[in-house]
Amino acid sequence: MKSSDAALPLEALPHPPRRIPIIGDVASVDRRRPTQHELKLAQGGLGPIFQRKLLGTQLIIVAGGRLSTQCSDETAWGRVLLGPLAKLRPIAPHGMFTASSKDPLWGQARRVLTPGFAQAAMRTYHDAMASVADDLVTEWASAGSAGVAVHSAMTRATLEVIARAGFGRDLRLFDPAGTADDSDRFVRELGRTLQWASESTNDVPLIGHVRAALRGPAARRDIASLQQYVDELIADRHRENSSEATDLLGLMLTATDPETGARLPAANVRDQTLTFLIAGHETTAALLEVALFHLAENPDYQDRIRGEIPSQTAGLSYDEVTKMRFTRQFLNECLRLWPPAPGFFRIARTDQNLGGYLVPAGRAVFVLALAAQRDPEVWGATAEDFDPDRFDSTALRAFPDRFFQPWGTGPRSCIGRAFALHEATLMLGRLVHAFDLRTTSATPLTLRERGTLRPEPFELTARGRSVAATAGR
Repeated sequence: MKSSDAALPLEALPHPPRRIPIIGDVASVDRRRPTQHELKLAQGGLGPIFQRKLLGTQLIIVAGGRLSTQCSDETAWGRVLLGPLAKLRPIAPHGMFTASSKDPLWGQARRVLTPGFAQAAMRTYHDAMASVADDLVTEWASAGSAGVAVHSAMTRATLEVIARAGFGRDLRLFDPAGTADDSDRFVRELGRTLQWASESTNDVPLIGHVRAALRGPAARRDIASLQQYVDELIADRHRENSSEATDLLGLMLTATDPETGARLPAANVRDQTLTFLIAGHETTAALLEVALFHLAENPDYQDRIRGEIPSQTAGLSYDEVTKMRFTRQFLNECLRLWPPAPGFFRIARTDQNLGGYLVPAGRAVFVLALAAQRDPEVWGATAEDFDPDRFDSTALRAFPDRFFQPWGTGPRSCIGRAFALHEATLMLGRLVHAFDLRTTSATPLTLRERGTLRPEPFELTARGRSVAATAGR
């Protein structure tokens, strides 16, 4: 509904219990797991749309599937930069995900980089992705019966994929000689920065201001170091003088905008490179970790993925990866239940009637995809169950009103979607072909938040299935 007739004011929205006058809903704050806490509030009775207030600042949370779909209508709603993404803006002010939609550099970068994610480009990236998968298989094979640290492995694998495929650079994160000091430092600084962005966004007022003042200098040092690392990566490409390179960095340095004929400014090349290193690894690593946890818990899913792999091969060609339909269903179910980006902000272009409440033009709401993608009204009574078969094309007909937006919505949705899904499909295929995966404890999947929703570090065992299965093609 777009009409404001009979709509209630936002002050009438449900809110968490134990609201304190003036201070607000301080009892409902969880700075370490904010969106998971909001999921519990929605499922605990607050419903498809509710409010949280702290010191007069009101946050409108949209948790229902149908209302979230309404907020995805680009004619009535737009994207707005708030929350952890806004905190990350100092790292890459004009990056693909941190720039304002009105920023002309955003449109220019999108047009320049779009060919870098077309099918022809994806075919050229495949071998680089496969080389990382080979390194990962080799490392896990050497672990023997010892557990493998999944968080570290996926962080390094996804960073290496974006670096090798997108920037033509080996970060040496799988070098057994341990010569990747600069890259290791980059990983640590990036982790601290993401944690800072998430926790400072969801901190309690006053206390949060003190914490921000104490943490600020260290955060700024980390950001400066991250930028320096990327500056050196770009300088290496300039020294190589590889003007014919057609990877992502090559496009950013040499391609012209089809509308304006201009190249990206040097500062924007840094912003986009940082953006891809951060977003291109963190979200895919989160997805792979969730997927590996579910695979290790359910060997039947491993068998079904193996059934999509030609038995005589250990490596996978580009075309073979694109035919792995069940693996894509499996990944979609991981994304549905645990989207790495658990929500996004939307702003009303005009007055909107959202669930019977008046959202005035210019007012922002937070679409909690983590809750909307579990809404039984649009996903059925088993919405909380992990079931990859719900994404079978026939089964999907039972959910015509489903909400599924793990990549965001509208023109600002993730440009690297095809890249991430191909990478994740290839990685899972290679790992289950080479190993039987098992969990090492009965600990349930626990997610932490640092801008993204990502599992707490865990281990699993990877028992080699055969010598042939551990060799690359």
